Amino acid sequence: MERNVRLNWEVIVRQARERRKERGLTQQHLAALAKVGRSTLNRFENQSGDVTLSSVMRILGVLDMLDCKQQGTLVVKRSEGESGGFDVAFAPSFGGEPRARKALASGELLDKFLWDLGVPKTERKRALSDIEGRGSGLLPGVFISQAAMEENWPRISPDRGPGIVGA
Repeated sequence: MERNVRLNWEVIVRQARERRKERGLTQQHLAALAKVGRSTLNRFENQSGDVTLSSVMRILGVLDMLDCKQQGTLVVKRSEGESGGFDVAFAPSFGGEPRARKALASGELLDKFLWDLGVPKTERKRALSDIEGRGSGLLPGVFISQAAMEENWPRISPDRGPGIVGA
């Protein structure tokens, strides 16, 4: 199967090098974190010689330059503070950092939010029914992209307590 994939390699390499430097990482340290040799990282950054795709993916992964999806459970509860509102949290299946809860002002906004995340209609209906009856519902096995994660559930520092992001 033929695929027409075009990468702006120079931009990717430049952004990776800039991100490494912004984070105060030496080539040796980044290479160790990415589990590649320093010579591999040097070839990547200088665009000299061959570098395997798996090595590039490990380097970009350490630098948070890949949009990998994370599996977890959406936890939806009636809002304690706002009448008719809902709080949505994402609980990653495998590790993860504390994230703020997403506040939604109505059931209509909740349904649209779940639709935007790609939750199937039957699962949305089941969760909304659970929330009506018990005040909370779970949506397990949801995959969230890193971009959607950052947009909807920003990282919170442990000393700030449970943050809430409104919509």
